[in-house]
Amino acid sequence: MYTIVKRTLACCLAAGLLCGCTLTERLESANSSLTAITSDSQRETADVSIAYYSAEPVNPVTSASVINRIVCEAMFEGLFCLNDSFEPENVLCESYTAEGTQYTFVLKEGLTFSDGSPLTADDVVYSYRLAGRTPASPYYNRAAYIASISAVDSRTVRMTTTVPNSRFVRLLDMPIFKQGTEGETFSIGSGPFMAEKTDSGYQLTPNPNWRKGKVTGVPRIQLMSTVRADAVVSSFAAGDISLTRAERISDDPATIKGAVDVFQTPTTELHYLGVRASHPLLADPTFRKALSMVIDREMLCRSPLQTFADPAVLPVNPQPAQVSDDSLSAQLDQAAALLAQIGITDTNGDGLVESVNAAGQREPVTLTLLCNSENTFKNNVCAQLTTMFGQLGITLTVNSVPYETYAQALENGTFDLYYGDLVMTPDFDLRTLLMTGGSLNYGRGSDAALDAKITALRGASQDTLAQAEQSLNEYLLANMPILPLAFERNQVILRSGLLKGYAVRPYQMFWEPEKWSLG
Repeated sequence: MYTIVKRTLACCLAAGLLCGCTLTERLESANSSLTAITSDSQRETADVSIAYYSAEPVNPVTSASVINRIVCEAMFEGLFCLNDSFEPENVLCESYTAEGTQYTFVLKEGLTFSDGSPLTADDVVYSYRLAGRTPASPYYNRAAYIASISAVDSRTVRMTTTVPNSRFVRLLDMPIFKQGTEGETFSIGSGPFMAEKTDSGYQLTPNPNWRKGKVTGVPRIQLMSTVRADAVVSSFAAGDISLTRAERISDDPATIKGAVDVFQTPTTELHYLGVRASHPLLADPTFRKALSMVIDREMLCRSPLQTFADPAVLPVNPQPAQVSDDSLSAQLDQAAALLAQIGITDTNGDGLVESVNAAGQREPVTLTLLCNSENTFKNNVCAQLTTMFGQLGITLTVNSVPYETYAQALENGTFDLYYGDLVMTPDFDLRTLLMTGGSLNYGRGSDAALDAKITALRGASQDTLAQAEQSLNEYLLANMPILPLAFERNQVILRSGLLKGYAVRPYQMFWEPEKWSLG
């Protein structure tokens, strides 16, 4: 995962596999406002150009900057690459077998690095072990998940995981570099481009030893040196760089204007409503399910999230086939019927439903939703949720507070509902978020049956995986321990008309460059 934490809580640092950023607030805001992009300034340069952070060696395992992650995508490859459904597709790996917690991977024949030297199993082992020794690495948590790794021969790698994980291979898109080159200005990789020093700095040129043949449509990619992440988008606006990622749903969003091609990619970043399990009404799965059914997720993604998100009823992307496609009006009727089943109805005709309190008296149902005030997109979602819950006769009050106050309220459990935002790993590990005692289980939910189903899915064999997935999803839909809203979409921006045949993957901006040509 190519992300860096913007803010985090100490308790979240132990969140295992949630890819370095574990709290509900996401990522370094490497992209400030993107404005005043003009076609004239952009067309002054015909080359592809990307930002390069010159204050650190460029290595896919140890580079901590968001900027150099993009450079690494051009220069290095992993055993696998993830497609838009976050399923692994073979890259350096020819085949693999799995038996319990032991995996054996066979590399493709004839792999070489850009310097012509062979890429072997020893390089894979070296890359993974270095990640495991580097806490700042974006792959540190994944590498820590590996109990042992060794080279059986020049093409065979054997890994043993610390715990079962039926989706373990989804975590193996970590790029591989030539062992011993991590101290060089640019480590040596096997990807489609390699670094080359020029009189004015560095550029990327096609790797003549790439496994798919030398890229011919793009003779070079200019590297524009910078030491400030917040200068990247302004450099794009000025025409200095022509290709980058720009975060949209953030505290400081990138607003794109002018002649720009935008490529959206799915992400594992889940937006959801967390619930306080001790709340007398929210403790009831029927009540939670009724709340979920009245949420118009399509509208939330279309309007307040500005089409940069995909609706989600389950915490997995993309959504499984069994998710209901009932109309919103039908779901509203079903939600009202669910509330009636647990005695929540409008008895006096004022449009507000009432429940029976501890004293045996009926009172209007009111809920408070905790939200970070620093993110306009989330606050707009919360405003829409007040209207949606109002259709059920439930009063929702939004408690929009600065981040530090928000984070403290999560720790203290002083909320009814909270707006959460979590970057998950591509195996969609739910343990820390939903299992009893999980470090991100701020609602303090405890459900032995849910714990067992999550554990069963992670330990499932290939023969039982589909059944375990269906069983967990059905349980989540019936009980709604959290209320998923959407999965965010990322964006890659490219100077309009610069490249023909350009395509992108969730974590790979240099996908199939052999099909590119300059426009």
